[in-house]
Amino acid sequence: MKRAFTFSRFIKIKSQCFWDKLNIIRAGILGANDGIISVSGIVLGASGANLDSKTLLIAGLSGMLAGACSMAGGEWMSVSTQRDILMKKLEKQTIDEDLKLKKTDGLTPISAALSSFCSFIAGAIIPLCAMTLSPMNLRIPITLFAMIISLALNAFISTLNSEASVKKAIFRNIFTGVLTGVITFTLGSAV
Repeated sequence: MKRAFTFSRFIKIKSQCFWDKLNIIRAGILGANDGIISVSGIVLGASGANLDSKTLLIAGLSGMLAGACSMAGGEWMSVSTQRDILMKKLEKQTIDEDLKLKKTDGLTPISAALSSFCSFIAGAIIPLCAMTLSPMNLRIPITLFAMIISLALNAFISTLNSEASVKKAIFRNIFTGVLTGVITFTLGSAV
């Protein structure tokens, strides 16, 4: 027998969707940043080693898929543990506790995993395309430019509707990305 759809049941569903949406946004922002920075580092390092276009593409695609799977697995494990802790707390809470948890406060690990996986690939495609589709003599500056713009955009989006400093977020993203690019290019050149 189907349960009638009541307003209180709708509120519970909306509450769970709210927490899952926050979780998806967080995982998406992290996934995109990691995709941009990781694959930029891979293709810049490989470019520093003077690898040909086909090898750069293979290295970038391999890094993109490995990174996306790693991010998704990490999110799934992390959010599963977080959910398990929340459920244990829910089982142990007493009536007189200040913090009242409900089963609808739980998180869905698969949502975070899918968000992270997809956003990693979306972020990784930017430096991969920039490196492999650019003329040989412009690969490095175009890839760095694409990385900087995409990291700045991701930082800007992540601070929307928050009180966080947009400038600080953009600086952190760009600093981390450029530092990664410089290190990996230097190591690739040394090899």
